[in-house]
Amino acid sequence: MTKTEKRLDNALRKVLTTACENIKDVHRDFSHLTHTINLKKPDNTLQVTCFFIDDFALAQANCQQQLPSIERELIEQLRVMGIKPQSINFLVA
Repeated sequence: MTKTEKRLDNALRKVLTTACENIKDVHRDFSHLTHTINLKKPDNTLQVTCFFIDDFALAQANCQQQLPSIERELIEQLRVMGIKPQSINFLVA
């Protein structure tokens, strides 16, 4: 991993950690998130997976239209870095 890739990886982790904590503050049944990215081609390779504590929590968040606000939070935080996620998925932990 080059220094540039390492810097990008560290910055991305900080941004996603901030987003995760912000989401947890608003959505109590949100568990955590993970990501994958090709650091050699960061544009359009970022995939974020958000996890809820159980099926009921995910279904409730979907019914209450909370998923779009979670997506907006992630996109807003990533915009600072100039990265747009290719996909944001929602699963159960």
